[in-house]
Amino acid sequence: MSDFTKASEYENLFDPRLYLETYFHLGSGSLADDFLRFTLSNFHKAFTSGSVKGTTLIDIGTAPSIYQLLSACEYFEDITVTWYTTRELQELQKWINKDPGAFDWSSVVKHVCELEGKSGMLKKKEKKLREKIKQVLQCDVSKNNPLAKMQEADCLISTVCLEAACRNQDSYKTALKNLSTLLKPEGHLLMAGDLGANYYEVGSNKVFSLSVNEAFLRNVVSESGYCVRELVSFGKPEDAGYENSDYEGFYFIHAQKC
Repeated sequence: MSDFTKASEYENLFDPRLYLETYFHLGSGSLADDFLRFTLSNFHKAFTSGSVKGTTLIDIGTAPSIYQLLSACEYFEDITVTWYTTRELQELQKWINKDPGAFDWSSVVKHVCELEGKSGMLKKKEKKLREKIKQVLQCDVSKNNPLAKMQEADCLISTVCLEAACRNQDSYKTALKNLSTLLKPEGHLLMAGDLGANYYEVGSNKVFSLSVNEAFLRNVVSESGYCVRELVSFGKPEDAGYENSDYEGFYFIHAQKC
């Protein structure tokens, strides 16, 4: 088995639009409701704290999602979005281009606007994010330089990406070290994802996820050249009846390049 997930596995089996329709209508009752509220709240807190500053931000593993950038676009002028394969980037590009068939993110955007005390400003928020996205690029976290000829950024974001890309703990550490080449000294790393998940379902397909826990995350981030500033988690509710993933909870990490 390869240390990293092959692009063909996503190109052939992962339907980005079905993934969005399944998990990203906030309030629909999917397991992502809890994840979105937890993650969006922590991104909001991280940016409004005033400690995460700069001009340039790179999102590792964006496509086909935008939720993780809705708070960031208020604080960074130059955002680069990335993914490993073309289908996901094409789905994201539909939203950037305001294509008629683009996924409707309004339920998520509405929630972030409410967190920011800006209810009713959905269109303005979406317009701002579109304007701040300057590049859409392919990224390979298995490479020493995941984005060729890219200047170091002030901040990196990565949500539910490395758990999909990395097949074991060693490759997860390799990926984090590779990503550090994209970050300025003392630059900020913000990550969120699932705890204890081995898979999640998209349609009839079970999509691989590397199972991680808090101890592993704290150690691997520290050993990969970052200083952990905060690690928070949210456990799976006891009454949760979700059967499309075996996750145990969620995590959010704020670290800085040492």
